[in-house]
Amino acid sequence: MKLQSGPGDLFDLAGETGLSPELLRLWQVHAGFPAAEHTEHGRMFYPEWQVRRLKLIRRLIALGEPPSRLYELEEEELAVLLDYRTRIHNQPPAGLPTTRIEDYVRMLSLNAFADAESAMQSHVIEQGLEDFVLSIAAPLCSAVGIAWEKGTISIAQEHIFSDMMVRTLRACSSTLFQPQGHVNTARPLVLLGTPPGEVHVLGLAMVETLLLLQDCRPLHIGCGLPEMEIVRIASEVGADIVAMSFSAAHHPMRTVDVLEQIDRHLPPQIHIWAGGANSGLYQTLPTRVRVFRSLGSVASAVDGWRRSVEGLARSH
Repeated sequence: MKLQSGPGDLFDLAGETGLSPELLRLWQVHAGFPAAEHTEHGRMFYPEWQVRRLKLIRRLIALGEPPSRLYELEEEELAVLLDYRTRIHNQPPAGLPTTRIEDYVRMLSLNAFADAESAMQSHVIEQGLEDFVLSIAAPLCSAVGIAWEKGTISIAQEHIFSDMMVRTLRACSSTLFQPQGHVNTARPLVLLGTPPGEVHVLGLAMVETLLLLQDCRPLHIGCGLPEMEIVRIASEVGADIVAMSFSAAHHPMRTVDVLEQIDRHLPPQIHIWAGGANSGLYQTLPTRVRVFRSLGSVASAVDGWRRSVEGLARSH
């Protein structure tokens, strides 16, 4: 007799494994995997061994392994490949990316937007989303800003670049990954927003991608929201963390004031994160505001949050 011991449909399977329903459905049609089984009462379910394989596949994709043929590998083969990919990922990069930052800037200045977007997508496939955000997206945003200041890139080209980057990040995230619904680790709900007068959202898009890779639940609430609206939304949805972005264009003293206002009114259990190129982040800020100097510290910050939650659970 078969007992149901796994997800009951494709959307449940996506929620448990972190892979998107679209990708799972594509594999089902073309390769017959994953394949549902049925209990003696006719109830459909996906067995645990398939769930394990798909979780390994998700981790490999996050490390840059092309997803197209991974479904053909057995669990042991996936585990060996994951061990190799993890060791390679943790080593210093052997050389420069195929497309350098200056190459991207040149393509943008020549209106070769399709070429730039194609190069971005190729990097994601070859090196993984995390590497793309840290080694391409973040430094490229700074380089484009400098190019605009020098007049090498027009304001229209900068806006097209910003839209292209956000589109690339979200398309890759939504195509490959599905927020996981059944995991053992805590999954913080992170509100992402900017204060009034702050319209730059590219930094938040990069943070959103890194949070997804860390099995968090990012919730983008838009830009230019008043402090008390941010506090209200965070309280209503039960946010664990409020993450704010402040560009260099935002007035530094206003940045300090915004963070002080949010700290004053936000429930004490909610963490506050702040990042960006704003000089106000170097001023004296409330003690619970964690300032990010680089996107590379997002993963360690999530780990720190999880440890603090586990510590509170043990103390109770």
